[in-house]
Amino acid sequence: MPRMGPDFSSRAAMLDLLVVIPIMTNAYICHFNVQPIYNELKEKTPQNMYKIGRISTVLCVVVYALTALSGYLLFGDDTESDVLTNFDKDLGIRFSSVLNNIVRIGYVIHLVLVFPVVHFSLRQTVDSLIFGELATPSRKKTLTLTVVLLALIYLGSTMIPNIWMAFKFTGATTGLALGFMFPALVALRLDKEGCRLGYVERLLSLGLLGLAIIVSVIGVVGNVYTLKSKSE
Repeated sequence: MPRMGPDFSSRAAMLDLLVVIPIMTNAYICHFNVQPIYNELKEKTPQNMYKIGRISTVLCVVVYALTALSGYLLFGDDTESDVLTNFDKDLGIRFSSVLNNIVRIGYVIHLVLVFPVVHFSLRQTVDSLIFGELATPSRKKTLTLTVVLLALIYLGSTMIPNIWMAFKFTGATTGLALGFMFPALVALRLDKEGCRLGYVERLLSLGLLGLAIIVSVIGVVGNVYTLKSKSE
């Protein structure tokens, strides 16, 4: 039976526990897709958007938890940071190669379906940053931006040896910023501009902002410390 909890006597294990929190934020950051999804709603109301957000979050929690638990029960302490790499070897069971291929095909389908959604928001953001108010629809411009962004993404993916490390830094910086810092700052800004928040709401916004900053700093420092320790 694999160990189901962290080793609190190990400093490295405790550091990994603090570092993994920012990584988990990556799994729930979809804020940049809120506007496109809202525009596609048949009935564009905040209530419908809240409902979609709640259902999506619950489904994500269930799927992520089942995936993580299944992987850890199957591989125990040998579970890799990218669990898919565990399926590159013989599992020691019947039809092991078939199961490995099913997992690979499922991951390919996942990437094919997810990447266009994320890339759409990325391209729109880059378009607005570069052209500003002149950002008018153009097939030529869209194709050019797509090719350039895909080339940069491919270049970055070939230069980063471990996707886990990329998730560590993006989770501790952009992930926490998009998911917690910016929403809290927006709420506090609206409070100053007439949309008054209640005492509890203001306190929650300040607490969320402060907690996100602390976790971000711990995450970045922990990642740098881990890299330095491995290099030595």
